[in-house]
Amino acid sequence: MGFIMGNIRSVLIAAIVLATGNAAALPPIEAYGELPFISDVSISPDGEKLAYLANVDGIDLMSVFKLGEGTIMAVNTDNTNARYVRFANDRYAIVGASEATRAYGGRFDYSAAFSVNLEKQDFVQLLRTNDELYPAQSGLGKIVGHVAGEDRVFMPAYMRGGGDPIYSLLKVDLDNGRSRNFVRGRSTTIDWFVDQNGKILAREDYDNRRNEYKLWTRPGRDWELVYETESEFVPFSVVGVKQDKSALIVIGKSRNGYDALYELSFDGNFSPEIFVREDASVERVITDANRIVYGVEYGGMRPSYDFYDADLTQAMQRVQNTFADSAVYFMGWGEEFDTFLIFVTGGGSSGEYYLYDRVNNELKRTLGARPKITQEFVAPADVIEYKARDGLTIPSILTWPLNRTPEERQQMPLIVMPHGGPEAYDSVRFDWMAQYFASRGYLVLQPNFRGSDGFGVDFLLAGRGEWGLKMQDDVTDGVQALIRGGYVDPERVCIIGASYGGYSALAGGAFTPDLYQCVAAIAPVSDLPRMLDDERRDRGRDHWVYSYWQAVIGDRREEREKLDQISPANHAASFMAPVLLIHGRDDTVVPIRQSEIMERALRREDKNVRLVWLRGEDHYLSSSETRLETLKLLDAFVREHLGPAL
Repeated sequence: MGFIMGNIRSVLIAAIVLATGNAAALPPIEAYGELPFISDVSISPDGEKLAYLANVDGIDLMSVFKLGEGTIMAVNTDNTNARYVRFANDRYAIVGASEATRAYGGRFDYSAAFSVNLEKQDFVQLLRTNDELYPAQSGLGKIVGHVAGEDRVFMPAYMRGGGDPIYSLLKVDLDNGRSRNFVRGRSTTIDWFVDQNGKILAREDYDNRRNEYKLWTRPGRDWELVYETESEFVPFSVVGVKQDKSALIVIGKSRNGYDALYELSFDGNFSPEIFVREDASVERVITDANRIVYGVEYGGMRPSYDFYDADLTQAMQRVQNTFADSAVYFMGWGEEFDTFLIFVTGGGSSGEYYLYDRVNNELKRTLGARPKITQEFVAPADVIEYKARDGLTIPSILTWPLNRTPEERQQMPLIVMPHGGPEAYDSVRFDWMAQYFASRGYLVLQPNFRGSDGFGVDFLLAGRGEWGLKMQDDVTDGVQALIRGGYVDPERVCIIGASYGGYSALAGGAFTPDLYQCVAAIAPVSDLPRMLDDERRDRGRDHWVYSYWQAVIGDRREEREKLDQISPANHAASFMAPVLLIHGRDDTVVPIRQSEIMERALRREDKNVRLVWLRGEDHYLSSSETRLETLKLLDAFVREHLGPAL
């Protein structure tokens, strides 16, 4: 870890000036392919400082500045994969980082948290000196609580035990990173909830072998059981604590099939639904550092909000009304919610951060995520719906080519971009890949096929067991609807996807080979039986993750023939379009052998295929260098096989 200390405000300002100085020219590919100039902005508890991750001329930085005064410090994070920055208190910031690491015969994501002393301007790793830590564990660096009046935090970690590692709670000093055991957990423990005074509010346990879920509290010296059930999966999500600490807050399914918020009292009783919408699920909860819940964000094409305090709900609605065409995200607050930190994206914005003064009802723009891409270069994107062949409505995002009038939107080349997950969804936002291709004249369709999250449990469950079948039909039906409408030239269609989207791209090439002129898959799954075998080997046949994937895709034993039939690697002979495979060497989510299997199968059939390995890259295209490399590869591939759109 290297350091850049002192005030670099001039460097940041110079970068912004250079980025915005030439407004007439189309932004270069680097403006889209590189990581955002500013990301992951956080506000201090006193509302006086902002911390953020920045990418300046290829250098990754964590920067903190005081409002009205300028940069306090900037730390070079090039030697780590910094994922987030948060304030522990007004004196310390926390940087979370991770990297793929090989240990004990396999790869895993090693994560860590670092504290940054804003006065001393030094940087230390938390939990660095505890010899009892179990080796080669992922998820290390999680912080579940802060100690009131002290520069200490609570962190869970797997510790050495007599047999299986135990997930215990530690108290960690932010100044030197040293820790001591606070409360001993069990090998089945999966989470902790603790208040700012160190009182243990809850311990969550799940036994994969016995499928037993238990929730405990400790009001005194002894543990008391709050709730227990048998379940093949963790039955619901405990996400926080009620403000008066009288109940835990959980997310579960509501009567209308959407995720809703409930209170679970410490005597084991669930309340009626606290926060619920008829048309959207609870996407996340808004909590403080000790996971005290203040409100919720609902999903959907644009987020919306409810707070326990109705005045906060109304204030957030006022902000959203100001940016009616964009997606507005609540990112944090300072000084008893007197100041909101807001992120605005989509609807003509490439991503901007604002501070909202609730007392004076004033908005102030502070930072731009992508200053090289100004408003006139943000391609228009519409929320659309179309009918699948069985009548199901498929909500989607359609991004129009930049600077085409409605009359000119005919016979356009199309890029289809199915999302990953698959239980995720595309919504209104600035999508760097979709926006790049739209800026170069291509129409971009992002279909939320059945099985996508965010549109109710019925829509999500409609995708169970439908990989390569109805889920793929939904993608196909979107392309054909645009062709029938005269928007798309049927001889100029390419499908591009990552993760599950990569599987969908390969499935498109395998099962509808006459529909696409090119197929590009980033970190795709190509062999489903092999994927399930890997999950069972890595986690064990009793693990809930393995059970989940079998429920989503199909049973490894009872549905082997079906799994073979929907695996693109088994249908290489059917491919007509050229295929580009891109995969990070350090991918711990989808092993690179999934791309290698696909490449070998296509080569055996003498098909046009190219596999590109991204050195040092993970599953998420986390570095500017490899993300830009990926976009350049895709750009050349699409231009070669669809021709230039401008």
